[in-house]
Amino acid sequence: MGETTEWITIGLQEELDTYNLEGKWNDYIGVQKCVIGTLKEEGFLENNVVVNEKSGMVVRISAKGIKETLGKGKRFQNLPKDLKQLKVASLRYLPKVIEKGDVLADDVPNVHGETALYAYVMSYIIIDGMNYGIRVAVKKRIGDNIFWIHNIDCNEKSPELLDLRSVRIGN
Repeated sequence: MGETTEWITIGLQEELDTYNLEGKWNDYIGVQKCVIGTLKEEGFLENNVVVNEKSGMVVRISAKGIKETLGKGKRFQNLPKDLKQLKVASLRYLPKVIEKGDVLADDVPNVHGETALYAYVMSYIIIDGMNYGIRVAVKKRIGDNIFWIHNIDCNEKSPELLDLRSVRIGN
């Protein structure tokens, strides 16, 4: 993380209130429907194409990627509620995360044997005064790179994050 890294600041409760998710945190499909429905109503998913400033990589954010990041198992369903909330609260900021982030790796082979390659972008946010890293996976396909999933990390090995009180909570 260099000196030019821009931190994104988020108010957790203000973001969560826009999705009407009270009582749904243990129903990942219910969370997907509320979040994707809200983002569609806002026009967030219409032609949401972002260019990473540092690499020139073009990434499209779609409902499919949002659904994947809010998916079953360790992606979302089995996470603790506080981590689920952090993931949901950061979704509207994905364009800026992708645009301003550092490309950590590019053209990484898919471990599941699919032909698509992956790129990984890292950026940083402040949610309610706590510092977090966001790692975004971009699925690279011929003619179309799409946002695939994002994870929230803390306790990164950088001077700005060394003072965090919490331990790594991402996967």
